[in-house]
Amino acid sequence: METNGAKSASLPAEVTASETKISNEAPASPALYLCSNCSLPLGDSGDYTAQAQDKDIIQLKAVTENVEIEENKAVSSYKLDAFSTVQILYCKGCSLTLGALYIATPDHLDYKRDLFNLNSSAVTCYRFDNPHKQTRKIVKNAVKLPSISYVEAQLQKCKTMLGFCARGIAQIDKKLSQSREKPK
Repeated sequence: METNGAKSASLPAEVTASETKISNEAPASPALYLCSNCSLPLGDSGDYTAQAQDKDIIQLKAVTENVEIEENKAVSSYKLDAFSTVQILYCKGCSLTLGALYIATPDHLDYKRDLFNLNSSAVTCYRFDNPHKQTRKIVKNAVKLPSISYVEAQLQKCKTMLGFCARGIAQIDKKLSQSREKPK
């Protein structure tokens, strides 16, 4: 059903149902919200809003560029969000459905409007005060970056190769200019 250019759709189960409880109380210490699937950062506690009425939703005023906002607006047919116009939020790293951005809501859902409503089951909260206070699993496949000494060694190799190339080009240039100068 089309209404003002928005399609009618029910929110995916991942958006409306939560499997894991994450406290949506404002963290006492700085916290980082990560995708529970690929661990990309989605937001931080600096953008956390007041406690939402939905206990399974984390509301943020802003999110990182790792959150993709679906361009199409859908009118929700889900019972609790009925007649709300939403844009679904996805993780850019793994395409996990993270939640919804409510564009228009009935009066009883005004607290959700214009905020990034992240489903707590799609988010891992990492608190900086104590790494053992994870509310969900710790990153399994952390990105391993090369050490500084390795990068410096590779850079030195590149500089050496560049020096060889520069000398080779200089020799070729010298031979070309000599061949041009020889009278025929």
